Amino acid sequence: MKKQDRIYTLDQMLKAAKYPISIDSIKERLECSTATAYRMIADLRDGYGAPIETDDATNGIYYASKGVFELPGLRLQSDEIEALLMASHLLEDIQKGLLKEPLSRLLDNISSLLKEHGITDKRNIQIIYALFRKADKKVFSSVFTALQEGKRLELEYEARSTNQTSTRVISPLKLTNYKNAWYLDSWCHLRQGIRSFALEQIKSCQQLDEKCKTIGKELLKEHFSGSYGIFSGEATQTARLKISPKVSKWVAKEQWHSDQKMSFLNDGSIFLEVPFGHDTELVMDILRYGESITVLSPESLKNKILSTIDAMQKNYQN
Repeated sequence: MKKQDRIYTLDQMLKAAKYPISIDSIKERLECSTATAYRMIADLRDGYGAPIETDDATNGIYYASKGVFELPGLRLQSDEIEALLMASHLLEDIQKGLLKEPLSRLLDNISSLLKEHGITDKRNIQIIYALFRKADKKVFSSVFTALQEGKRLELEYEARSTNQTSTRVISPLKLTNYKNAWYLDSWCHLRQGIRSFALEQIKSCQQLDEKCKTIGKELLKEHFSGSYGIFSGEATQTARLKISPKVSKWVAKEQWHSDQKMSFLNDGSIFLEVPFGHDTELVMDILRYGESITVLSPESLKNKILSTIDAMQKNYQN
């Protein structure tokens, strides 16, 4: 536990305590030695002006006047500070032309909070965006505004699979950043169902006066949590995969799906079950591990992997 976390925790202990707190209790809670516990007490009392008193009978400590003393500023735990650093970098990336004005004050506030905790240089933290697909600034702004105001959008959308452009009227539901790309989950009034639109494939869009269609919570939950990856919807099949010992320790740390089932075999390999409906993204994730993953079932997924590998081989044949 870091020093600032210990100061914050000690303050909370003293505020919540009905009786004087012993040094042993402080050591256990702060995960520190006796010397460090006394040092934290001194820092809180002398450095922050906390009204700490010592009970003569028990040698425990307590606040002389509760409800009066407050630590200056917002005190954050170390993991909260790390989260703020990450958020700052992500917001700065979005700010590059997309939402510059609305985010400027928020970024300034985050920087001030970090400085209060002794972090003045963020350059030792780096976020690298691989294969980043950037949305048009005007499209992102229009989508964001319509989403917040609950208004429908009319857009020209070019499908990647067919390269065909169609006109859609949609009710935006949720904006998601997934694997370095932005997606707009919406109710498509043309298809009469929930669809996901990649923002970089939206050629143009305009906000309409009509309010968005209201979608029931159960339908949304079923759609967004059922299947694999960004291709949401009902999971109609289960992929059964065997991961070799060569990469099993890495795959064991990955979350492929919220409802996945993983078991370790005697030879060090992993048996992984993943629900899916649309296999496009699942095929890509399987292929990134090459020969280290074997599809056991279903046959349709095995055949899709085989046909993809066959097509890849043809690219290298003379």
